[in-house]
Amino acid sequence: MYHLYVGIVIISLAEILLYAGVKWVGVFFTPLVWTGYILLVDGIVFKLSGRSLIVSKRKEFALMIPLSAGFWYLFEAFNLFIRNWHYEGLPGPWTTAAGMTWAFATIGPSLMETRELLSASKLFEIRGLRLRPSKALLYGLLIAGVVCLGSIPLVPRQVARHFAIPLWMGFILLLDPINYLKGRKSIIYDWQKGQWQTFLSLFFAGLVCGFLWELWNYWALARWIYEIPYAASPRIFEMPLLGYCGFPLLAIEYYAFYSMALNWKRKIGNA
Repeated sequence: MYHLYVGIVIISLAEILLYAGVKWVGVFFTPLVWTGYILLVDGIVFKLSGRSLIVSKRKEFALMIPLSAGFWYLFEAFNLFIRNWHYEGLPGPWTTAAGMTWAFATIGPSLMETRELLSASKLFEIRGLRLRPSKALLYGLLIAGVVCLGSIPLVPRQVARHFAIPLWMGFILLLDPINYLKGRKSIIYDWQKGQWQTFLSLFFAGLVCGFLWELWNYWALARWIYEIPYAASPRIFEMPLLGYCGFPLLAIEYYAFYSMALNWKRKIGNA
């Protein structure tokens, strides 16, 4: 589809204008290049498989956009307590709000498009161990997720700064068991069937997107800076090396969040 080429043009022009010193491109560089990336990858997926999120699942893709923005604003709320990142080079408040919402709205679609690309490549069409979780384990995971997330606003601020791992694990522990128990798509359900494609494609989609987020963020005028207290490892761009472990978790979290919202929307639509 032609949007593949539109994506290439958007990314190329954004890069050229950034290096030419066009300020507004530097400020909006992150959402610009990620919009181009989404179009580019969707077009590649369509060429490989004859279907894609934008072409074949437009309603589901449209749902991803506001859901992605809301999803990341949840993390911004938790960051008020853990204070692991902040932003610099931001314009005025209204422009900042618009730019951030646009950027946040590209997170989920980027992850899901990359997952679709990896799935279309058939790299991960493997079967593995069948895991049969007991209800006790499922409820234990769910409770662990509540504890991980619920403890963040309750502990002292200096302690909360060390709670990045509970934050990145919390939504997985909370939402994936709920999705499984409700009969929705979930990682646990796939594992029960011995299917690992979704997990692996999400895992590596997180790594791919994480690397590109950090690459493009490094050159943007409006960008994020990390303040992770225990990450003394070498950095790749702005992110400490160990911090890249969080990107696969982010992809799985968004998948669980999206699966829940998609099924809720369908139930409301059928009511």
